[in-house]
Amino acid sequence: MLTFFRVNDPYRILIVFVLLMLVRLPVLVSSDYLTLPELNWMLVGENMAEGDRLYTQLWDNIGPLAALLYHLIELVFSRSQNAYVILATLLTTYQCLIFNDFLLAKKAYHENTYVPALLYGLLSCFSFDFYTLSPVLLSLTWVLLALRNIFYRIESQSRDVRILSTGIFVGLAVLCYFPSIVYLVSSLMAYLFFANLSLRRVLLLLYGVALPFLVAFTFFYLFEASEGFTQQYLLAFRNLPRTPYVGGWDLLVISAVASGVLIVSVYQIGKYRRYTNQQSKLQQIMGLKLVAALATLLLARQLAPYHLLFFIPPAAFFITHFLLIIRRILIAELVTVGLALLLVLNGYALLYNFFSLREVTDIENLLVKSTEYDELVAGKRVLMLGQNLSVYQNAQLATPYLNWQLAARQLTGLNDFANVASVYDSFREDMPDLIIDEGQLMPQIFERISQIAVSYRKLAGQPVYQRVEEASE
Repeated sequence: MLTFFRVNDPYRILIVFVLLMLVRLPVLVSSDYLTLPELNWMLVGENMAEGDRLYTQLWDNIGPLAALLYHLIELVFSRSQNAYVILATLLTTYQCLIFNDFLLAKKAYHENTYVPALLYGLLSCFSFDFYTLSPVLLSLTWVLLALRNIFYRIESQSRDVRILSTGIFVGLAVLCYFPSIVYLVSSLMAYLFFANLSLRRVLLLLYGVALPFLVAFTFFYLFEASEGFTQQYLLAFRNLPRTPYVGGWDLLVISAVASGVLIVSVYQIGKYRRYTNQQSKLQQIMGLKLVAALATLLLARQLAPYHLLFFIPPAAFFITHFLLIIRRILIAELVTVGLALLLVLNGYALLYNFFSLREVTDIENLLVKSTEYDELVAGKRVLMLGQNLSVYQNAQLATPYLNWQLAARQLTGLNDFANVASVYDSFREDMPDLIIDEGQLMPQIFERISQIAVSYRKLAGQPVYQRVEEASE
């Protein structure tokens, strides 16, 4: 395997794509592995396709660029998990290509090789939620394009346009996934430490980052959604509590194989001294990106394994170095094949619960499960007052209240007349067929807004309110 990718042949990237598709086949042929974040993104796309405006008629802390893409996917493919997986595979393959391309261009290794593309692809398989089109994966594409510009700046005089485009790429990354804002700091440090950036070019970089935000803010301002954009997205790290799907210990267990090989690789690279000055600088830049990837976890609100995607570029970079400095070809081949099998097996172990890995890591919390309301809500427009997003698996979202943390802030603050008026308008514009009140908020809402109360009756023995017109049909 290592020998096959050790040549400088761009067509090797097609083999990487085939390998990625083969690994993802179990998800493509089954509908049993839909994750809660995926369902959330599908609901965003679905409601936007119906005409709802993000941050006003649809409340969620998703990035506007990611939401726009999910909107387009919904228009073309409807609610299709396979579309998300196939598009994610194509995007990951593109990331492999651009990652390998700028490493070749800057002579990051002593030989021209497509091993970095192979390692990047393999590392994108060690958790099954890496397979889908997440905001983190979208953001990572822009981060890689910014990293390519930084690499080109090292040991060469880069034009101002490349500095500006670096900032724009980082800004676009942040509009996909806000915690990638840390890459502004890491990119600035890389330029200052390794490229002797002038003050004028620092300001140019910052202007590039600000430009996408100015465009986005202007757009939302024109549609009276600038406050929602600010509060629900830009300040989500402050306004929303952390509600992780899995904990930090779980992430360590899930990434144990990749982390172990990465640590060994960094140790072996430190012992190997035959690097050019440029290669040493590139290694230090990748070290900064490793720290930046760790920092993104601190800003994530709903921690899940797919947030580890930011670790893939630096991990692939260092592990490639490790494999290429192994002198004996047979040993290098065995290490590569063994690593490939372990990474793929790690993803399948989470998918199929090998070695009871789901119980050990609580990865079950990430999956959509059947609920007691499934038959009742099928094909209906539903409002779920609570954390149980699985209810929407066979239903549509009514009202703007997708994100429960954002919704709860308004629905529990009915002593404020502005909140009462907003809740009334939200219901009047999109009356749910069913309201599942696990948060026990509807009695208070009905008390304050009697116009809503007359439209619903409570089902016996269940925290469910059915619309009167719906009940009479």
